[in-house]
Amino acid sequence: MIKVDRSFVQGAEHDPRDAAITANVVSLAHALGLVAMAEGIESESQLASLRELGCDLAQGFLFARAVPPTELAAMLGGEARELRQAA
Repeated sequence: MIKVDRSFVQGAEHDPRDAAITANVVSLAHALGLVAMAEGIESESQLASLRELGCDLAQGFLFARAVPPTELAAMLGGEARELRQAA
């Protein structure tokens, strides 16, 4: 997996250099047979742009805010202990 840093994702809408870097990182990941993941997605327009580029995965506040392991476990219906063991 190759991650596209949030600084490039957030700048891609306004800075052609960040847009080019984002597009090329996604292309590089695919050329190497890897998954491209973008981080720091905060808007629907960022998500739409990444979809157009063929980005495979995305994470960011658009989907959910960061939460402590105990809250995540409650959201998923599991126990925090299970999350710590998996990490």
